[in-house]
Amino acid sequence: PEKTTQLDFGLQYSQGPLDAWASAYVGQVRDYILFSYQTNMMGMSSSSADNIDARIMGGELGATYRLSPNWKTDASLAYAWGKNSSDGEALPQMPPLEGRLGLTYEQGDWSAAGLWRVVAAQNRVAEGKGNVTSKDFDESSGFGVFSLNGAYRVNQNFKLSTGIDNLFDKAYSEHLNQAGNAGIGLSADERINEPGRTWWARVDMSF
Repeated sequence: PEKTTQLDFGLQYSQGPLDAWASAYVGQVRDYILFSYQTNMMGMSSSSADNIDARIMGGELGATYRLSPNWKTDASLAYAWGKNSSDGEALPQMPPLEGRLGLTYEQGDWSAAGLWRVVAAQNRVAEGKGNVTSKDFDESSGFGVFSLNGAYRVNQNFKLSTGIDNLFDKAYSEHLNQAGNAGIGLSADERINEPGRTWWARVDMSF
């Protein structure tokens, strides 16, 4: 079994219209279970698992600033890093650097928000290596996606929401995409694009 020794720490700050926070971790994993995937000359795939030692670290930081009684903006940044200490390679299945910028307007029972999600390219990969559900098979490109949503609270029990995800119909794929897994009948050796422009509506009920 894997054995992780990890240190987590964080900070919070609040002053007037500003709320900010940061958290980070650093850890050592003994007997990390690393899967290696191979394809033979007949096109048949197989996998094997070994125990390795790994180092991991990462962090998140974010802030919210109230511009006025009705307007609020927020931003966040997250990063994760991992290394296979046994052979010096990158640890597979690590998410890339990701940032989010948001702007929200609230007036009585009405609210509207926009979110810009920006993800960097991931160049630290270990091709053919992964975990029990997926593997690294290539580097991935960065992307940016913008979404809008609005909501109206009818009363204390009902809330109506609608929005548009991927407003500019961007073609993109996540670096960690479990759809790219042969176990559910899709290719595990190619990127699976996320949905394009998507309209949605929702009703929330609470009692």
